[in-house]
Amino acid sequence: MPIADASVWAAGARVAEDVPFDRVLETAAERGGFAWIDLVDPTAQELRAVAVELDLHHLVVEDVIAQGQRPKVESYGDLDYCVVHRVVDDGNGLAIREVHAIVNERCIVTASWGDDEGLAGVRGRVDAGLVSLEVTPRAVLYAVLDEAADEHERLAARVHEQIEGIEDIFFAEEHPPTVGIYRAMRRVLALQRAADPMSIVVERVGAAVDGRQLELRRHLRDVDDHARRTAARLTGDRDLLASMLHLASARVAERQNDEIRAMTEQQIVQNDQTKKVTSWAAILFAPTLIAGIYGMNFRHLPELEWLLGYPFALLLMLAFAGVLYVVFKARHWL
Repeated sequence: MPIADASVWAAGARVAEDVPFDRVLETAAERGGFAWIDLVDPTAQELRAVAVELDLHHLVVEDVIAQGQRPKVESYGDLDYCVVHRVVDDGNGLAIREVHAIVNERCIVTASWGDDEGLAGVRGRVDAGLVSLEVTPRAVLYAVLDEAADEHERLAARVHEQIEGIEDIFFAEEHPPTVGIYRAMRRVLALQRAADPMSIVVERVGAAVDGRQLELRRHLRDVDDHARRTAARLTGDRDLLASMLHLASARVAERQNDEIRAMTEQQIVQNDQTKKVTSWAAILFAPTLIAGIYGMNFRHLPELEWLLGYPFALLLMLAFAGVLYVVFKARHWL
């Protein structure tokens, strides 16, 4: 059985002696306390064995076995089933770690995956004593929620510092660090998936707390406040990163437009130059054509014996060239 810890709590403290798993509920009833069973990476068969021992609802067992559950709180009579997402930095990015908690007045069962020690930090905190709180199953659940909310807040603050660094680089350099922005966005979204539902989960847990446990309700409200503050920070960071991505796209588009504008202006200059060359070539073509015809030296050629034939040919050349010049000039080709 992958049990990180199985303990009995009575009179606000942990019972000193070790209690076998199959006797934790009986011992807790004898001592007038409650049992806490912390499971790590349990298999489906092992979870069903725990379900039989604790008489758990089959839908709860199915959800725990399936994993991949959203953060939530569901009630089954006097039993509450809570799912919380912890977030850890495993060196390759942020990873989600699910924690499932099954709570009633006589016991709490927690199941987690990906950490051999289970909820060692929460167990140590409860062992040391919860300030101004009586140790009960719901107080243990409060400690689980508080640790998760603190992790979210700590990681959100770290991501926020990274985003501030990216922002400084973004406005200092000509080329925006879009890869860094995308990576930061992924971290923010991973945190949001875990942190955003926390407030609703904590609120529902608080609603199930007995009205006489005023101090526990106050502590849960404090967790709710942390969760809301973290969610608001993450929303702001996500919007900031989205704005930076839009601005980066606009800056890239602006550079492309500048390049296209420069290419267009160059093409316009080239077109003007082509028009000028073409116009002068056409102007010179008419005299060349006439001179070429009269240079063929045929015996029977118009105006060949005419005294004014040579001046007439020159005048005709100038007339053609002049007409073409006026036409091209009117069309702004010259």
